[in-house]
This record gives sequence, C-alpha cells and structure tokens, in this order.
Amino acid sequence: MVSLDNVVLVTSAAIAGILNLICFLLLFTYARKRNNRLVYLFSANWLFQALFWIFDATSHFYYEELLMSISIIPQLIGVPCLFIFIDLIKKERVSSVKISILFLLEVLLLILSFLPGELHVIPGYGVHSVGALRIMQIVFLIYYVMTFFSWSYLTWKKAPKELKQLVNFLLFGSILFSFVTAFMYALGGIIKVFNSIGFVTHSLGALFMIIVIWRDPRIIYILPFKAYRILVVDTNAGTGLFKYDWAELKAVDENIFSMVLQAVGSILDEVLKKGEIREIKMDQAVLLIQHERNSPVASVLVTSKSSKSLKYGLKKFNSEFIETFQSQFDGLYEVSRFRDAKKLVEHIFDFVPVYQD
Repeated sequence: MVSLDNVVLVTSAAIAGILNLICFLLLFTYARKRNNRLVYLFSANWLFQALFWIFDATSHFYYEELLMSISIIPQLIGVPCLFIFIDLIKKERVSSVKISILFLLEVLLLILSFLPGELHVIPGYGVHSVGALRIMQIVFLIYYVMTFFSWSYLTWKKAPKELKQLVNFLLFGSILFSFVTAFMYALGGIIKVFNSIGFVTHSLGALFMIIVIWRDPRIIYILPFKAYRILVVDTNAGTGLFKYDWAELKAVDENIFSMVLQAVGSILDEVLKKGEIREIKMDQAVLLIQHERNSPVASVLVTSKSSKSLKYGLKKFNSEFIETFQSQFDGLYEVSRFRDAKKLVEHIFDFVPVYQD
C-alpha cells in the first residue's frame, strides 16, 4: 500500500533534484557562452547537488539505506566547488582554514553515513537519519548554507544602485536557502513533514538566486572588487590614449594615479619585458598592468582589489586592443582614433558593475 508520507517525501526530494538541475543548466549555459572557468565550477556544485537529491529520492522510494549513504558522496564533491568559487571571486587564493573545516566535517559525515545504526527505515515514510549522523548533517548544512549566505549578504550590502532591486531578490533567495532550510531540517527531526518542506525551500531558494544571477551576472562580481578605470597608455611617452571609468576615483587617488602614470613608461621599459601582468599597490587601490612585447601600448586597470577575473579580462582586452588598432599606432597621439575601444571594454568587462556616486 502506498503511503502518503512516502509520496510527499519522494516527490519533494525529486522536485529538489529537478530544481538543482535547472540551476546547473542555467549556470553551465552562461559559463559556456563566456568560457568562464569559475562559473563552470559554480555550476558543478548544482549538478552534484541534483545527483544528491536524485539518490535521496530513490533511497526513500525503495526504502534503501545503502542508497541514502551513497547519496552523500555527490554532495560532498559539490560543496567544495561552491566554497572554492566563492573564495576565488573574492581573492587570489582559497582560504585554507575554511576548506580545512569543510574537509573535516565532510570526513565525519561520510564516516557516519556508512556506520550501522545511523540510518533507520521507517515503514510508510522512508529512510531517516538519527543520532550523531543527524546532528552532523545539521552542522554541515548550517556551515554550508551560512557560508553562501555571508557571500550573498555582503553582495547585497555593497551592490550599486543600478543592481539593488535584483540583489534584494538574491538576498531573499539566500534566506530561503539558508535560514529557512536549516530551521526546517532541524524541526524535521521531530515532525517529519518539515523535512519535505525543507527540501523544497532549499532548492527554491537556490533557483531563485541562480535566476537572479543569470539575469545579470555582474551580481557575482559586486563583492570581490570595485573596478574604477581602465586606461591604455603609450609606453614610449607615458601618454594616455583611451580611458573608461566604472566608478569615480577620489581626488587623492586621481593624483596618485597621475604620478604613477608618469612612471609607467620607464617601469614597462625596465621591468615588464615578458608581457606578464604586474601589480602596483596603493593604499586604497591596485594598478594592474598588461603589456605585450613588441607593442608600444600597455593597458592599466585601477581596482580596489586584484582578482583572477580582472586579470584575465585585462589580458584579453589588451590583446584585442592591439589587434584592433595596430594599424593606427603610427599616430598614437591622435587619441580620437581609439574611441571605439569602448565597445571592447563593454564586451570583455560586461561582468563589472558600474558605480555612480
């Protein structure tokens, strides 16, 4: 005889799997379009989460403890992908402390998942975790979703006015994904129907956030940095050929920037012979410089913080600028020739938010 409780549990887990699969497809489509490795990593989390929910639904349907134990494996692969993504869009390296804590929790969770007595088959309901496994699942879930919530909250806090409405929806989805889900899952240990509710709220929150990010991927890059300006410089004379601003530089930064530019020609001549990006760090900003050998121009990007996405974008912009305007380099001082470089900036740096103070 079919049990209503089991139907609800299996259906809710299956819905969660479908919603996570949609999240994966949306992000994978964007990553493929932009050839963005970080977003590929982000999308991988949702693919593994979808696999987790599919195994979870199947284990409840067949009342199979082993399938429930196996289901944790794709989740334990997916969550590190999410953590690495969050860290790499904020900085150059992944936090060893954060990853170490995650690894410890995952090892304990994996061990407990395969220990006898930690999973019970409840007739008419499904497979239910108990004891130390249940506690560890809650701890792992809280650490996982709170890490994601902290990123979405800071993104909401630092969003420019142009994106504020969208990030309000992002924050709402994150609350469903984190606080509401953790609360529901905790209650599920007492009243089992809350497990099913938690499955759906968790995945709906995720889908809500992914749709918002898919609508405007610039949201991903609000927190890591604030890009101010990109400038193309004649390396022979230190003269600016093209300038594009995303945010207004303060007067003191403008002065420092001007002084640094006067020295850029000699810096490039003496140091940057290999075409590698170099950084010049100021008190409240960083200059990223891209120069290719045998080229009379260099691209300089002013940002609050260095990041892999900015470095990749700057390298691509500098290369395409040289390719597009190479025939114009005989008259470098006729800066009007390079106005169309604005289209290159808007295409290559379409992920950079504009801040209007």
